Amino acid sequence: MTNVLHHQPAEARPLPRIAGVVSDLDGVVFRGDVAIDTAVTAFAAWARRGIPYCFVTNNSTRSPQSVAQKLNAMGVAVYADRVITSTDAALRILHARWPQGGTAYVIGAPALAQAVEAAGFAPADSAADCVVVGLDRSFTYDKLDKAARLVRAGAVLVGTNPDPMIPSPSGFDPGCGSILAAVATAAGATPIIAGKPERPLIDAAIDRLGVPRASIVMLGDQVSTDIVAGQRAGLFSILVRTGVPAPAHPVAVPDLTVDDLSALPQD
Repeated sequence: MTNVLHHQPAEARPLPRIAGVVSDLDGVVFRGDVAIDTAVTAFAAWARRGIPYCFVTNNSTRSPQSVAQKLNAMGVAVYADRVITSTDAALRILHARWPQGGTAYVIGAPALAQAVEAAGFAPADSAADCVVVGLDRSFTYDKLDKAARLVRAGAVLVGTNPDPMIPSPSGFDPGCGSILAAVATAAGATPIIAGKPERPLIDAAIDRLGVPRASIVMLGDQVSTDIVAGQRAGLFSILVRTGVPAPAHPVAVPDLTVDDLSALPQD
C-alpha cells in the first residue's frame, strides 16, 4: 500500500469513516485519456460497498453524459447525474444575472458554446452581455482581441475555471485559467469564476450524495481549486499526488495528502 503522508493543519482532524466521496476527475481518476489504475480500483471498491460518489470537474469541454461514458469505459461506474461540470455552474451565474436570457461571446469547446446557447444566450461577437471563457484548444489572438474589446465595452467576463494547467499523458497542458488570464489582462477586468475554487459545484454534489456532510471526503490534485473548494464547503480535503505538482507555497493545507487512492480505506 502507498504510504499516507499526513499534513497537520492548525486544527488537524482525523480521516472520517467515509460514507460519500466528491472527486475531481483529471489528475485524480485519469490523466487525459489514460485511467489511473489505483483510482479505478478505489471507486470500484466504494461502489461494491454502496458508498456513493459524485464527480465535479472544472472541465467545460465535455457534457456530463460524455464524461460518464468515458468513466464507464474506464471501469468507473457512474450515471451522468453524478457528474457536475463548470459549465453547469457558469449557466447558473448567467441565469441569475439574465433570467430571460441574453447575448454571449463564448471562447471554449463546442459543448460549452452549445450549452450557453441552449440556455437562452444567443451568440454575439459585436456586442454582448457576457463573455464566457472555457478551455479552447483553438484559442487565437483574434479571439483574445474580440473578447477583450467586448469586455471593455461592458460585457461581463465569466470564466468556467481558473486552472492554469491540466494533466495530460505527455505531462501538462495549458488550462482554461491561462486563457482567462490573457483575456482578463487584455480587458483590464476581474472575471467571475464559475467552477472551483468556488463552492457551488461541491454543494451540488453534496446534495446529490444524500449523506451527512461530515462523512464526505473531497478528492483533488490541485490545492488552489479542489482543496480550497472542498474546505469552503466544509469537507475533509484529500490531496492526491497523481496530477498537477503541488505548489511550493500552497494557498491552503489539505487535511490529508496521499500519493494515490490506494492509500485510502476501501474495504
